[in-house]
Amino acid sequence: MQRYPPQTEDLEKLAQFFDQVDSTDLEGLEEVPDVPERELVNVSLRLSRRDLEVLKRVAAQEGLAPGTFMRWVLHRFVNGLASRRL
Repeated sequence: MQRYPPQTEDLEKLAQFFDQVDSTDLEGLEEVPDVPERELVNVSLRLSRRDLEVLKRVAAQEGLAPGTFMRWVLHRFVNGLASRRL
Protein backbone atom coordinates (compact mmCIF):
# COMPACT_ATOMS: atom_id res chain seq x y z
CA MET A 1 0.00 0.00 0.00
CA GLN A 2 1.40 3.38 -0.94
CA ARG A 3 1.32 6.21 1.57
CA TYR A 4 0.38 9.76 0.64
CA PRO A 5 1.05 13.02 2.48
CA PRO A 6 -2.06 14.38 4.21
CA GLN A 7 -4.02 17.07 2.41
CA THR A 8 -3.62 19.74 5.07
CA GLU A 9 -2.01 23.07 5.82
CA ASP A 10 -1.34 21.95 9.42
CA LEU A 11 2.45 21.92 9.74
CA GLU A 12 2.34 19.63 12.78
CA LYS A 13 0.42 16.96 10.85
CA LEU A 14 2.75 17.28 7.87
CA ALA A 15 5.83 17.09 10.10
CA GLN A 16 4.45 14.01 11.84
CA PHE A 17 3.78 12.34 8.48
CA PHE A 18 7.30 12.99 7.18
CA ASP A 19 8.81 11.83 10.49
CA GLN A 20 7.12 8.46 10.06
CA VAL A 21 7.56 7.85 6.33
CA ASP A 22 10.70 7.14 4.36
CA SER A 23 10.73 9.81 1.64
CA THR A 24 11.96 7.25 -0.92
CA ASP A 25 8.50 5.64 -0.57
CA LEU A 26 7.09 8.82 -2.10
CA GLU A 27 9.13 8.70 -5.32
CA GLY A 28 7.02 8.99 -8.44
CA LEU A 29 4.12 10.77 -6.77
CA GLU A 30 2.92 13.81 -8.65
CA GLU A 31 1.51 16.93 -7.09
CA VAL A 32 -2.24 17.05 -7.56
CA PRO A 33 -3.66 20.59 -7.40
CA ASP A 34 -7.13 19.49 -6.30
CA VAL A 35 -8.16 16.31 -4.57
CA PRO A 36 -10.67 14.49 -6.76
CA GLU A 37 -14.05 14.25 -5.10
CA ARG A 38 -15.22 10.75 -4.30
CA GLU A 39 -18.75 9.75 -3.61
CA LEU A 40 -18.59 8.16 -0.17
CA VAL A 41 -21.55 6.97 1.86
CA ASN A 42 -21.74 6.20 5.55
CA VAL A 43 -22.43 2.64 6.68
CA SER A 44 -22.68 1.07 10.08
CA LEU A 45 -21.55 -2.46 10.79
CA ARG A 46 -20.72 -4.60 13.78
CA LEU A 47 -17.32 -6.26 14.06
CA SER A 48 -15.94 -8.54 16.69
CA ARG A 49 -13.73 -6.73 19.18
CA ARG A 50 -10.79 -8.94 18.13
CA ASP A 51 -11.22 -8.14 14.42
CA LEU A 52 -11.44 -4.42 15.14
CA GLU A 53 -8.29 -4.50 17.28
CA VAL A 54 -6.38 -6.33 14.54
CA LEU A 55 -7.56 -3.84 11.92
CA LYS A 56 -6.56 -0.91 14.13
CA ARG A 57 -3.13 -2.40 14.83
CA VAL A 58 -2.37 -3.07 11.16
CA ALA A 59 -3.70 0.37 10.17
CA ALA A 60 -1.32 1.97 12.66
CA GLN A 61 1.59 -0.05 11.25
CA GLU A 62 0.68 1.23 7.79
CA GLY A 63 0.41 4.80 9.05
CA LEU A 64 -3.29 5.03 8.23
CA ALA A 65 -6.40 5.88 10.15
CA PRO A 66 -8.46 2.75 10.93
CA GLY A 67 -11.40 3.89 8.76
CA THR A 68 -9.12 4.58 5.80
CA PHE A 69 -7.47 1.19 6.16
CA MET A 70 -10.82 -0.63 6.43
CA ARG A 71 -12.05 1.15 3.29
CA TRP A 72 -8.89 0.04 1.47
CA VAL A 73 -9.30 -3.59 2.64
CA LEU A 74 -12.96 -3.71 1.59
CA HIS A 75 -12.19 -2.04 -1.74
CA ARG A 76 -9.53 -4.65 -2.56
CA PHE A 77 -11.88 -7.48 -1.56
CA VAL A 78 -14.77 -6.11 -3.62
CA ASN A 79 -12.53 -5.61 -6.66
CA GLY A 80 -11.37 -9.23 -6.32
CA LEU A 81 -14.97 -10.42 -6.23
CA ALA A 82 -15.92 -8.26 -9.22
CA SER A 83 -13.01 -9.52 -11.33
CA ARG A 84 -13.92 -13.17 -10.64
CA ARG A 85 -17.56 -12.62 -11.57
CA LEU A 86 -16.86 -11.11 -14.99
